[in-house]
Amino acid sequence: MVDVAAGQTVIDKVPSSGGSADAIIQGIQRLLERTARPIGDLAGFIHGSTIATNAWLTRQGANAVLLVTKGFRDVLEIGTQRREHNYALTAQRAPALIPRSRVIEVAERIGAFGEVVESLTDAEIDRVVDLLAELRPEAIAISLLFSFKNDNHEKRLAAALRQRLTRTRIYTSVSINPELGEYLRANTTAAAAYVGPELDTYIESLAIKLKDVGFASPLMLMRSDGGVATPEAIAENPATMLLSGPSGGVIAAAALGKAIGVPDLVTFDMGGTSADFSLIVGGEPRLSSERVIKDQVLRLPMLDIETISSGGGSIATVDHAGALHVGPLSAGSRPGPACYGKGGKQATLTDAAVVLGILDPSDFASGDIALDPKAAYDVVQSNIAVPLGLSVEDAASGMIAVACSQMRQAIRALSIERGHDLRTFSLLAFGGAGSIFASFMERDLGVRQVLIPPTPGVFAALGILLADIRHNTQMPFSAGLRDLDPQAMSDRYAEMRGRLDAALARDGVEPPRRAFNYHADLRYQGQFHVITIALDAPDNGAWDLAAVAERFHARHQQAYGHSDPDSAIEIVNLRLEAVGSVDKPSFRPVATRASGEPRPWSTRNIVVEKGGQRRSCPVFRRADLWPGHRLRGPAIVTQSDTTILLLPEQSAHIDDYGVIHITSGGNA
Repeated sequence: MVDVAAGQTVIDKVPSSGGSADAIIQGIQRLLERTARPIGDLAGFIHGSTIATNAWLTRQGANAVLLVTKGFRDVLEIGTQRREHNYALTAQRAPALIPRSRVIEVAERIGAFGEVVESLTDAEIDRVVDLLAELRPEAIAISLLFSFKNDNHEKRLAAALRQRLTRTRIYTSVSINPELGEYLRANTTAAAAYVGPELDTYIESLAIKLKDVGFASPLMLMRSDGGVATPEAIAENPATMLLSGPSGGVIAAAALGKAIGVPDLVTFDMGGTSADFSLIVGGEPRLSSERVIKDQVLRLPMLDIETISSGGGSIATVDHAGALHVGPLSAGSRPGPACYGKGGKQATLTDAAVVLGILDPSDFASGDIALDPKAAYDVVQSNIAVPLGLSVEDAASGMIAVACSQMRQAIRALSIERGHDLRTFSLLAFGGAGSIFASFMERDLGVRQVLIPPTPGVFAALGILLADIRHNTQMPFSAGLRDLDPQAMSDRYAEMRGRLDAALARDGVEPPRRAFNYHADLRYQGQFHVITIALDAPDNGAWDLAAVAERFHARHQQAYGHSDPDSAIEIVNLRLEAVGSVDKPSFRPVATRASGEPRPWSTRNIVVEKGGQRRSCPVFRRADLWPGHRLRGPAIVTQSDTTILLLPEQSAHIDDYGVIHITSGGNA
């Protein structure tokens, strides 16, 4: 909770409540009690949720139906020619979000130029509506051929369905993703239908519970593009919240990086279920218009975040061949890791950290969660150590090594494989578990340093309060850059700007606080893949096309290792982002300074090296560390929302903003 005018921030952290909004209400009430404020003092509430993310990762989405043009029932099954392993003879493709048995063909057809090839009759609409009334799906996705050129058929069909099936969520491709590309458009629309019902139910429940406790201010929700939006905007396209939770951390990382003068960052957000990674380059987060999330290709504006199923609750198993695996299954918050004492019977990464002494049962989460070290020891021994013939300590170390290997690979895919040198980046770790594992990650990544912000366990929540209101739209636009009609391009942008301007007005954003960012998808003529390039606002309707071409060549060189300035460039899509700026907190230097090495408040025996030997290390409280303090590993820093580990070869110092800088070799 932030008082922007006074510059005061109060934090708290409560366990999640299994998809219920109860924990949210509990957290708000605890913050109000700590500050002795009535709920009427709250000017707004911004919420980031992993409801859509978890439904997606665990494949527990809605029972949805997809409507397609007759003859295109296999659009999701065929997909694209992308393969994770191009030459594998036995590779298994990920199942479609909506199985073929629930894809319904509609007798109609729009041509490539928007002409009606086959009319959609009233009788056909009645047939489809009757069929869906019998199927009773939770959600319906509509993606008809070339509807982005002529949306008449999709809109008529959607209107008839909404009139008859009043309780069923309806999503159309013309509102979700009006772009060329049959499969991507259909799959993205299917994704909205897949996560929409559960997300809508959760938001409705949250709104009711907020009202019940007297909250009367606006409710806003964090989206995957790093902006916030109203519940009404989210209901139109719930897929925009697939990376809602992780986005807040990226926004906070960019702001903190600018404050401390570290513009190039790899963000590492590790919680109980997943680990999320993103790049901050030159102080700016990277935005992507097309993403692969758990084997599915989606086309939505999203912060470029890589998500893998690796969190503190990730379950370790040993397969029949004796190989150790960590994830993708998670113990969640209930029953949670075995050490939580809530009935968990599987060995998790949190249990491994307890076995190694990294987590202290007597000083965890400010005493809100009492850890059971014996339960952790028993599950690691029986499930991992005995099958592998290892000591319990070596088994726990192996679990962490496997998880870190998976996470390092995700970071390399995000950075090195996209032309970035990790040696120029710093790893910013946060989330409840990120600070525990960051030091292990630093060993082999080759980054400059590890950074731990002052409140890593609620860093993503702080980032949500730093986010502006955002709306995005796009439009197909096919033209060569050399023979471009600038007026035609300006007219398309004006049309999109009118829609987004109205959206910001509905959100209550005053005109002086509105800004618009122009982008375009470009490619060399004959290419398949596109690169999104930022455009400067037009100067009296004129576009600096030479600057656009120069940026495209440079980005192509970085992404693919080559470019061809003599080749013709074509525009495929126009994109527009509307930003409504809001009052927000800022990172401020800490007034108190110290020097030298602080005094630890206790010691603890931990295992952090091969061989399973325990060694004593000092334990510091984060509240006792001030700018100027220096630490040498091995060491542990505890605070209410996380635990921070320094390995024997590492050292650290605290900067003016209270950020811990960890490096190897004693050069902190």
